[in-house]
Formats: sequence, structure tokens, C-alpha cells
Amino acid sequence: MDGEPPVGDVSRLLWLCFGLSGAAALGLELLWMRSAGLVLGSTAATASTVLACYFAGLGLGAAMARTTSAGAVRRYAFLELGAAGGALWSLLVFRVLQHALATSAPGARTLAVITAVLPATICLGATLPALGQALAPPGQVGRRGGLLYAVNIAGGALGVAAMGFGLPVLIGVTASYLVAAATSAAAGLLALLVGVRPMQEAPEAARVASGRPRVRLRLVAAASGALGLGLEVLWIRLFAQVLHNSVYSFAAVSLVFLVALALGAGLAAILLGRISPAALAAFALVGAAGATVGGFWSFVRLTGQLGYVGMNTGLVEYLVRIVGLAAATAGPGAIASGAVLPALWAAFGGRGGAARPLGELTAANTIGAVAGALTAGYAVLPAMGLRGGMVLAAAAYLVLADVVAPSERRPRALAWAALLAIVLFDPLRAPLAHLAPAETLRRSAEGASGIVTVVDTGDDRQLRLDNFYVLGGSAAARNERRQGLLPLLLHPAPRRVAFIGMATGITASAGLALGVPETTVVELVPEVARLAAAEFGPWNGGLLERPGVHLVVADGRRYLAATATRYDVVVGDLFIPWHAGAGSLYAREMFETVARHLAPGGLFCQWLPLYQLTREEFAVIARTFLAAFPSVTLWRDDFYPDRPVLALVGRETSPTLDVERVRARLGSLPDWSEDPLLKTPRALAMLYLGNLTAVPEVLGTGPINTDDRPVIEFLAPRLTRMTAAGDKDWFTAESLDAFTEELAARPPSAPDAVLPADETLADARRAGRALYRYALAARQDDEPAAARFEAEVRRLVPEVVAAGERETPVAALADARRTLGALHDEQERLRRQLETMEKRLGEILPSSGAAP
Repeated sequence: MDGEPPVGDVSRLLWLCFGLSGAAALGLELLWMRSAGLVLGSTAATASTVLACYFAGLGLGAAMARTTSAGAVRRYAFLELGAAGGALWSLLVFRVLQHALATSAPGARTLAVITAVLPATICLGATLPALGQALAPPGQVGRRGGLLYAVNIAGGALGVAAMGFGLPVLIGVTASYLVAAATSAAAGLLALLVGVRPMQEAPEAARVASGRPRVRLRLVAAASGALGLGLEVLWIRLFAQVLHNSVYSFAAVSLVFLVALALGAGLAAILLGRISPAALAAFALVGAAGATVGGFWSFVRLTGQLGYVGMNTGLVEYLVRIVGLAAATAGPGAIASGAVLPALWAAFGGRGGAARPLGELTAANTIGAVAGALTAGYAVLPAMGLRGGMVLAAAAYLVLADVVAPSERRPRALAWAALLAIVLFDPLRAPLAHLAPAETLRRSAEGASGIVTVVDTGDDRQLRLDNFYVLGGSAAARNERRQGLLPLLLHPAPRRVAFIGMATGITASAGLALGVPETTVVELVPEVARLAAAEFGPWNGGLLERPGVHLVVADGRRYLAATATRYDVVVGDLFIPWHAGAGSLYAREMFETVARHLAPGGLFCQWLPLYQLTREEFAVIARTFLAAFPSVTLWRDDFYPDRPVLALVGRETSPTLDVERVRARLGSLPDWSEDPLLKTPRALAMLYLGNLTAVPEVLGTGPINTDDRPVIEFLAPRLTRMTAAGDKDWFTAESLDAFTEELAARPPSAPDAVLPADETLADARRAGRALYRYALAARQDDEPAAARFEAEVRRLVPEVVAAGERETPVAALADARRTLGALHDEQERLRRQLETMEKRLGEILPSSGAAP
């Protein structure tokens, strides 16, 4: 009779269906994270919203399916088909949100995201009770339910692997939604075929004693769910302190959690035949407490006190090391956590089959998970910090173990041992910031978006995010400010400007220096803005205290899409290309959004860290930029070969630069913002590389980066490889020199009128190329070539050299040395390079550029 436990091949087909269901569910979760980031912003709040909706929907579905009824298999089949329809519905809603509702109020967009996610998740949440009713005989709800849970999570790992390792870029995001929907539909159709076959009748349900009041079991299920997902939030934040945080590293860590949970559930299913359910739950909770503290200290030691876990030879090798690290540290706790819920199902028992225990306790567990994730991100991290959160979670696990354990068999000795371990191995004593011997921590702030620190290196004050992402520093102040001065000087009279990405605020201080009436600074991480204001005021001109300066804590792309303001100049910061979510800032849709919000005659400047890009990635971004702007020019920020920074400047047209206006504006710069390189308009011309619109063929043919095909997000991490010689294969040094020479040699399809037709400005462009080649020759200890290029620079731009020589060469080069020395992975090589270049660079252009 339909709805009773099936056997044989029919049963195996249903287990397969539930594995497919897990793959679709977790794949959809990652797709929803991506889509919600585009309509709400790639913020911690967005991730929390999707996570809350996801688990709340699962919990609601499980609660609705807790009652028993006939036709369980057919009901499960229709739920899977409903989830497939829900996946298509969510795709439609997100498409509407991106276009028709792009400028609607944040509350309306959030409500729409909830509407998009809930239908599918409610259906998915009801699948476990429905299928458990069909597959779990009375008295075996814990064992069969645990195995079902394990199969579903294992399928989820496959879904995460597919969406996290490249399916969206391979076939597109839209097609990935269709694959997820088809996977759920396949599970539903297969189950529907099974559901019409005759089933073997099971014996009448027998009552299984719970051993504990069921209300207490519900509370334990909810609390264990809160601790499990809350700890996952904390662990991911801890991993962010040592990894390069790409979409791949996030997927690798997530896979370990899922596999560990599946192992824990499977282990519980085996042990439930040998140990009482309540005792198993208690032992698992005590084990989770001990594994939390032990795993934390193992992580600290295996990473060398939170040292950077970089890529050595390639992505596969890197991911294997990440998986090994996660398995050794976070894995044991996740295994223990995965055993808790099956034990509680078995302890709950009940009459009439598995639907009620599976439905009620799963609902409590998932609703608790929502609370745990939100509490960890928005209460525990800001108030107690990551280490305090670990201690709190371990202690809470011990309390739960005492609550659920049978009174006559409480694991007292084991609990006391775990408590002693928490005291002795107190995570609060562990380091949270990785510091070199000469460095000191000035200040830190923990939040849902990351851990931000201000570090004093002795001769530089640096702002860092998650330990190893240096957002800027005092030693590189001239270069950071130049990234604001250059685009503002290219506009004849900017009155309203926006900076996407604040960091130290030094770049945005260019607006103050040039007297721009209104400056908007958009920063994603609130702790970055807070510490920049508190620690970098002397270098950013007290940016946030100035009238006319507006701080917006939000995702820059989302802010621009929603605002009605039009800007004369928009400046994009140096976004790390392989950072998860950063690829959308290099997407065509982002560039088109900026273009729509430029005032007449306005321009957009996107800075690119070539020391973090290969030529292939640069070409993808530049082609994408050309697809959004009719006119695109290319500019330098400095002349250092190993840390070059370039800018793509896009606008409707490229008017000819007013040289005299530029001269007057440079002359009006206050003392605190003067730049030895930018003393004359000819110096500005030295930074000009060419008009890409006139010679697009120099970029070659290939893909562009879009929301539906996120090429950069998946390509950039794969290309952070090492060459056989051990050097990173970036678009720097000789590779960049060859490109700039190719750009200069190509005959333009139209006259390049960016600079006036003046031979002295043409000489300045040649001097810029010569100065870069001088730096290359000096780095290679090629004295004859260095001398030749030095003489050429002096001959072509004598007044620029003279203006620079009035500065103090030793102090300028000391600034550069301090900044470069802070780059730990190339510190010794760059110091030797600077010592070689010091004498000659001091004679030509002091502070011609410092590495960012």
C-alpha cells in the first residue's frame, strides 16, 4: 500500500531521489546567494537574509509535513516537482528584481527576495518527513532518518561542488538555475514512478519511548542547530584570515562541512543499534564541545599562528591543502554535530511512522540554525569576537549534553574533561592577527563582514582586512592620493564625485585637495570606514569630518543602481579580482550602471592592480569596459615594474585635455596633498598610455565578464598560479612593457585627441615609457641600459625632473621602501631592488611611484 516502507530496487531508487534533492537544494542556495547579491548588494546582510530565508523555509516545510498520512511517496514526488517549479519562480523573480525593480526601496527588494526563495525551500523542507515516512519503519526513525539525512547532505556536497567550481561560468547562471530545477524535477518524476508501484505493507506501528520529554528534545534540536550553523559562520570567518577567499576556497571549506555532517549522520545511524539515542546525543554534544576548542588550536598551529595559506603550484594543489586543513580542524566538530539530530529523532519516537519526529525536530533544528547564524554574525562577533564565540559555543554544547543525557547515565567524566580542556586551551589566548616580528597591532574591529586591523610596521601604518589584504597605508599615501587626483584632473570642473571603496580614505581625499564641493564615499565594510576615520586622518585630510563628504556603508554597485544622483566622476578602487563577489564589480552590468549615473561629460575611472592580474584577465576586463563605454583610455599610476597600477577611464567622448586649466589646478593643491610627480601637465601626460577605443584589437578576442557568465570570478583564482621559476605570472614588468609598446605602435583607427597636438606632450608620453624601461633595467642590474633611459627622460622632460629634484630624494625613497617592505611574499627581493634603484631614481623623479 502506498506510503509504507518500500523494499528492494524501489527503495534504492528513492534513496537516489533524495541524493538528487540534496544536490538541487544546496546548488540553489549558492545561486540564490549570487543573485541576491546583485539585487541587495554583496554584503554580509544579504548573505544573512538568504541564509535566514533558506533555513526558515526548510523549517516551515518540515513543520507542515510532520503529520502522517497515506501516499507518502507520491506526496514526496509532488514536493520535488514543486521545488523545481520554485526554482524557476526564483529565477523569474530575480530577473525582474535586476531590471524592473532595480531602483525600488531596499525593503521592497528584500521582500521580493524572500518571495523568490520561500516556495522552493518550503517544498524542500517537507521532503525529509515525507520520504522518511515511506522509508523508515516504526522504531527505526533514527537509523533510517540518519541515513536519509546523510544521503541528502552528500548530494548537497555535489551541488556545492558543481556551483562552486565552475558550472555558472561554464553554462551560465541562468542555465545553472535550469539544471537545479531539472535535478529536482528528475527526483520528483522518478519518485512518482515509484509511487504507483505496489509497496510491501509494514507491521503496525509500535510506540517507541523517547526517554525525555519531547519539548526538551525540541529545545535541544533547536539549540544544536543554532550552535552548528553559528559555528560554521565562525569557522568560515577564521578560514578567511588565512585563505585568498575566492569562490573556490569557499566551496572547498563548505564541502568539508557537508561531508563531515553526512559522516556524522551515517555514524549515528550505525551506532543507534548499539547505544541509546539520548546517550548518543549527549556524547556527540560533548564531542562537539571538545572538537571545537581542539580544532581551533589545531588551526592556529597548522597555519603557523594564522600565517597566509597561499597557492604554490596551482588551484588543484591549493584546494587539496584547504580540504586537508578544514578536515583536520573543523571536520571533527562537524562530524559530532551531524550525529545529534538522528539521535534526537530516535529519542523522540512516536506512533504512526517517521513523519512526526522528522518534521518536528527538523523544523526546530532549522529554525534554530537561522537564529544561530544571525546571532553569530551580528551579536557574537561584534561583542565577543571570534575567539569568544568559540568558547561560548563549546560551553553551550556541554550544557546541552547535560540536558539531553539520561539521568542514570550522564557522561559526567567526559563532560568535565571537555570543560577542563576549554579552560586549559582557552581560545581567548590565541592570536587573531598575524604579525611580523617588527609589527604591532594598533587597533582591531570584528564584524559580520570581516576582521579589520590597523598595524604599525615601524615605518608604515597599514589598514588590513582579514589579516593579509592590505587596503592601504601611510607610506603609500602619495600613490593612493594620485589614484584620486588623476581622474579628477581629467574632468575640467568636477562638482560631484563618488569613490567606490574607501579603504584608508587617502584616495578620496583628492576631492578635498582639488576643492570638489561634494564627495560621496561608498564602503562595503563598516569597520573599515570606522578605523580609517580613527587612524588615518593625518593622511586623508580628516576626510569624514569635512563638510560636503558623505559616507555610505553599502555595496557600491547596489548604491549606484538605486541612487538618482548623477556624478561628474566615479572612481573604482583596486578590487582584488579573485575575491568572491569582486568579479561582479568588473562585470558589464556594473560598468553600464556607472555609465547611466554619470552627469553629461562625466567619466568613470576603474583602477586595476596588475600585480594581481594576468594579461588574460586584464584583457577580459578591458574588453568588458569597452562594451560599456564609447571612449576608453588607459593611464598609469606609477612606474614601478613589480607593482604597477593602471586605470581604465571611460566616458561618452574623450575631450581634449585643457592643459592650462590642469596647470592652474595643480598649482592650487594644498601642501598636504602635493605630489612630486604631478607638478606640471607634462607630468600628467607621462601617465597616459593610449586610447583603447582606437585600437581595440590590441586586447585580442575572447569573452567578456557578465552577471550571467562571471568569467573573472572563476578565472582569476585559477590564474593565481606560480611559474616554474617560482614567480607569479602577473601582467607586470616585461609583459606590461611589451603591451604598452604594442599599444603605442598600433596605428589608431581615429585620431587620438585626448592630449592636445603638442610635441612637448608627445615627448612626455615617450618619457613615461622611458622611465618605466629605466626601472626595468635597474631591476635587472643593466647599468648601460639604465643610464641610457635616464638620459632620455632628462632630455624629454627636463622641467618635470627639475620639479621633482626640489623634493627630498631620501625621504621619498624611504616611503617606497616602507610600503614595499610590507609585502611579505616579496619583501627581500623588493628591498634589494630598491637599494639598487635608489641612487638613479633619486636623480630622476623622487617618489615616482610606490607600490600599493
